[in-house]
Amino acid sequence: MPRTVITPIRDAAQREAAAAIWAAARRAGGRTPAPGRRERVAEQLVSSDVALLATYGDKPAGMVVAEPYVEDGAVDPACGHVSMVFVEPGYWGSGIGGALIRALQAPPAGQVWTRLSVWTRNDNTRALRLYDSCGFVDTGDRASLHEGDQISRLDWTR
Repeated sequence: MPRTVITPIRDAAQREAAAAIWAAARRAGGRTPAPGRRERVAEQLVSSDVALLATYGDKPAGMVVAEPYVEDGAVDPACGHVSMVFVEPGYWGSGIGGALIRALQAPPAGQVWTRLSVWTRNDNTRALRLYDSCGFVDTGDRASLHEGDQISRLDWTR
């Protein structure tokens, strides 16, 4: 059985693979990426503090992007914000999302954060299960996206 390997995204080929995973997961989840969004994701893959690619065997299978948490304009260096976690739809349920999150929770990810925060849609049961399995708890913070979807903030603390 192939194993999952998590590596930092460092080159254009890895960024393209991560962007393709993002687009495939969005489409499979019924959320076709809006025009221009793929370019913004590509920019985020370059500019983020931590961008990781999961491969399963020799196939790109998942990606995660995180950066320092900002609250009220101030950076909290002890806290990371998970801005994207996506898994290639053919690998959903395989544990790749959990491996990516655990890579952020462990010092080898490049940033040692004692807390991680993430916002996710309230109807995204797959993501809610993932975060719950990785020790995230609901903070009670709620917001609405511009398209009306309700989101909740979850936190993990070391």
